[in-house]
Amino acid sequence: MTSTTNVILAALTVAGLAVSSAVLIGGLRTSQSASTALPAVALPSGCVKPAGGFLIIASQYGYNDSVLEGAGPSKAWPVIAVSLGQTVKIVVCNVDTIESHGFQVGSYFDKTIESLAPGHVLDVSFVADKGGTFPIYCAIFCAIHLFMEYGQLRVSS
Repeated sequence: MTSTTNVILAALTVAGLAVSSAVLIGGLRTSQSASTALPAVALPSGCVKPAGGFLIIASQYGYNDSVLEGAGPSKAWPVIAVSLGQTVKIVVCNVDTIESHGFQVGSYFDKTIESLAPGHVLDVSFVADKGGTFPIYCAIFCAIHLFMEYGQLRVSS
């Protein structure tokens, strides 16, 4: 393929994702209101916030309901703030009954693509030895997973 063809295909892909994302958000926003509670879900065995750590729940609404929190390029969700040298403990639970969800942390937990099948739990632990802001994201390609890509790990000194 020529480079022009590649650019056109990339543009069409991005446009298609933008349209499907807008439809998804619109559907969620109209079906969920402040007076409507999210459906209750059963947490998988082992889905417990670790002592001194963090709990991330992946669902059809993103990480910790990121879609409903308005997550996107201008707003990260969830945000994990730690200090340089701190041991970071995260439990990630997939409460979605249909889809697998992924979990990565840029520069820390991103060597392989982690995929959690419905009902599965992942324990993650690492030392925050680099200062800065790092993305928390799902590396699985699909419309809802785009809204899981705006979480952040903020490591301050």
